[in-house]
Amino acid sequence: MEIDDAVKRLAFIKYLFTVGVEQTEKPEPLCWASVLTFHDAVELFLQLAAEYVNVKGRLKDIHFLEYWNLINNCLKKLGKAELTQIISMERLNKARVNFKHYGTPPSKSAITGDFKVSVTNFFEENTLLIFDVKFAEISMLEIITYQRTRDDLKKAEKLLNQKKLEASLDNVALAFQKLIDDYENKKKNKWGDSPFSVGPRSYQHFSAFFMGIKGDLGKFIDWTRESLEAIQEIVRIIGFGIDYKKYAKFKLLTPYVLPLIGGKYSIQRKDRSPSVNDVNFCIDFVVESALTLQEFDFEVEKAEES
Repeated sequence: MEIDDAVKRLAFIKYLFTVGVEQTEKPEPLCWASVLTFHDAVELFLQLAAEYVNVKGRLKDIHFLEYWNLINNCLKKLGKAELTQIISMERLNKARVNFKHYGTPPSKSAITGDFKVSVTNFFEENTLLIFDVKFAEISMLEIITYQRTRDDLKKAEKLLNQKKLEASLDNVALAFQKLIDDYENKKKNKWGDSPFSVGPRSYQHFSAFFMGIKGDLGKFIDWTRESLEAIQEIVRIIGFGIDYKKYAKFKLLTPYVLPLIGGKYSIQRKDRSPSVNDVNFCIDFVVESALTLQEFDFEVEKAEES
């Protein structure tokens, strides 16, 4: 297996890991799902690692803990150290079995104090051991199929590493706008109508200025227009299947992006300084949104084939 192929699968594994980390921060019982997500991510990694080091024989129906012995035998031949964290992953596996098969949920303290830490250590230690790649340097952008969005996010990550936070956030905002534009354009009919649009395409002429109305009535008309535009945007985002709470936070953090004629965009920064955590949240949100849209496209394609 080529390393480039492995990295693409590692990108998805890292995405699952980040979902699990987010789940650990939620209150009970929502945080319980992190045990299942972490276990899936680790098992996918073990399957990939077994293929990568060329474990002989069938890889189907291998028990979770059997991977260590199989992979370590191959690593020994390659002159490498052994796969780590078997004891901590055994605890994770036991917690997963107890929860999934016997209905016994893990405690919040075990989730945040044990599983989150041990799974993080598992990936950081073993990704470098198996693939000679640092887990932190794996980019989840490899699994995004929207070219313009992926390109802008790569620019954003590069600028983030250079500590140019505002410029990085500019590119993240552009990436999301292009994602929505490209996705919606693919869904428009021959008349240019999108199934995600509600009401007229623009309320621009429904304003006090264009109607020549002043005073309280003019203010009411403008307030109504702004409310309709806001509702239209909310319905579109929910229609895309995107997490609206995260979208609201994303919009608070990112600059305004105004589409212009000719496919260009104008960026208007907000009067606030972003943090590294802000930028990372926004990048993760765009990745998650892209995967949500890609998943819907995949389901549509399957339905059309059947």
